[in-house]
Amino acid sequence: MFTMTRILFAAACFFIAQAAIADPRSAPIDASGRAERVGAKQAAHRQVLNPALTPKAGNAVNVSTPGLPRANAVRAYPPSCLADPLPDQTLGPTYSKSVNLAAFDRNSGQFVSEGVTITVWRVACSSSTFFTSATLMRIQRQSQFEGDAVIYPLFPALQAKQGNIVFSDDPNYVLNLIRSPTEPNTVISDTLTDTPIIFSTTFVLENYDSSAAGFFDFNLAFGLRFDNLLTGGASDLYFLDVPTYSPTQGTYPAAYQNLPISGYMTSNFYDPAASGEGLAMQIFEPVGDAQNLIVSFTWVAYDPAGIPFWLSGQATIVRGAKSASATMFYRTDGGLGGNSGAASAPIIWGTATVSFPDCNTMTLTYASNPGLPAGIPTGNGTRTWLRLANVNALACE
Repeated sequence: MFTMTRILFAAACFFIAQAAIADPRSAPIDASGRAERVGAKQAAHRQVLNPALTPKAGNAVNVSTPGLPRANAVRAYPPSCLADPLPDQTLGPTYSKSVNLAAFDRNSGQFVSEGVTITVWRVACSSSTFFTSATLMRIQRQSQFEGDAVIYPLFPALQAKQGNIVFSDDPNYVLNLIRSPTEPNTVISDTLTDTPIIFSTTFVLENYDSSAAGFFDFNLAFGLRFDNLLTGGASDLYFLDVPTYSPTQGTYPAAYQNLPISGYMTSNFYDPAASGEGLAMQIFEPVGDAQNLIVSFTWVAYDPAGIPFWLSGQATIVRGAKSASATMFYRTDGGLGGNSGAASAPIIWGTATVSFPDCNTMTLTYASNPGLPAGIPTGNGTRTWLRLANVNALACE
C-alpha cells in the first residue's frame, strides 16, 4: 500500500511538473520600468517615421493637390508580388523560433508572458534580372488562446541586422529598425512595439522611407532580434537567423514558373530583332466582376508590301491564370481621320497565346489559319517580347 501511494504521489508530481512546463503562460511578472523601455522603443520608430525625414514632406505639406503615384525607392519587393490580405499559411522553407512575448492580463492589470511561435518565410516574386522575393513573418498564438482578448501577447521590439547594421540597445541607433505592417505595398504603415496581438497575424518586412533609417535587402541573409521588454535583461531577447534566398525548382517552384497575369503586365512590348514591330498589351478588370480579367492585345506589324497590318485579340481569363489565348482578327477598309468609309467586320486570322516568364518578358505563341487571302501575312511560331516601360510608377519589378 505504501509503495502504491508513493507511485501515485510521484505520478501526480510528474503531471503537475509537466503541466507547468507545457503551460505557455507564466505567472505575473515584475515588469517595473517596462513603460519606459516601451516608450524608448516607440520613440525610436517615431524618429524614422518623422515626416521631416521623408521625401513626402516636400510634396504633401501645405499643398492642396495630392501627389502623383511614384515608385517607392526603398521598397523591399516588387509591388506586383503581394496583395492584401497577406497569406496565413507558409509555403517553401520556413525559419521559426518559439519565444515568450510579454502579455497583458486585463483582469488583473498585470504583465505575464505567453509562448508563441514566430515564423519567417519568403514568397517568390518575378525574377526578371535576379531572384527576388517578399519576406513574411507570422506570430502564431497557441490554438487554445487564439482570439483571447482578456490575456493577449504584445508585439515585441523588433530589430534586424545585415552587413554593417548590427543589433544595439543604443536608443539613438535606428539603422536596425524595420517596418512590419500587416498589409503589403505601404510606405509608412507600421506595427509599433506593444501592439496587441489578439489573433495570429502575418506581417511583411519592409524598409523605412527615411534618410535616418537603414536599408535591408531581405533577399540576402539577415538576422532578427525580438525583445519582449519584460525585465530589461538578456532573458527578454530571442534571435532568429534567415539565410540568403536561393530558390530551386524544389523549394520555390513559383520562381521558375510563368507569372499570374495581372494589370501589372499592361505595357507595350517589342522585339529588339524586329524593328518597327510591337505589341500593345492591356489587362482590364470587368465592371462588377471580381473573379475575371480581360486581356486585350494588338500586334502591330506589316504585310509583305510594307503596309501596316494589325492583329488584335481579346480573352477573358480567371484571376490567377498564367496564360491567355485569343482568336486573332484583322480588319480592312476604313481610313484616317474619318475621311473614308467604315472598316470591315473582324476577319478571323488565327490564334495567339501570351504568357509572362517574368515581369519584363512576354512569350507570344501564334498560328494563322489556312486559306487566308493572298497578301495577308501568315505563319506560326513563338516570339519573345520585352517590356518597353512601366505604367504609372507601379513597377512590376
